[in-house]
Amino acid sequence: MADVPLIPALVEKFMACFKANDMKGLFSMYMVDCKIMKTGMDTAHGHEGLGKVVAGFHALGVTTVERKSEEVGPMGSDVMYERGTYTMKTEDGTLADTGKYIVIWKKVGSDWFQYIDIFNTNNA
Repeated sequence: MADVPLIPALVEKFMACFKANDMKGLFSMYMVDCKIMKTGMDTAHGHEGLGKVVAGFHALGVTTVERKSEEVGPMGSDVMYERGTYTMKTEDGTLADTGKYIVIWKKVGSDWFQYIDIFNTNNA
């Protein structure tokens, strides 16, 4: 699929928006009806749910999320998956969490948006 190479640039944008606490930028990357599935909590729905998840990380001192895509592939003409690992750090660089994730991307028009974001910590 020709759009697969677009995902790394979108991941870079996601990381920059998180670091800048740019909620408007983060919201622009997710479908309005997105689902966020984080370890230990019920599914968060939509931009309101996304905002609560991100605010929770910032409240814990997490300022940086590093996502490393390990696999990206098509699931049809307007859906892609991304599988990888993540690292979360506090402002002073202290490791806050590591884990793995899967994102389901949906294409609307010519743009790709995160629709389902599933991530699980490696910490017990």
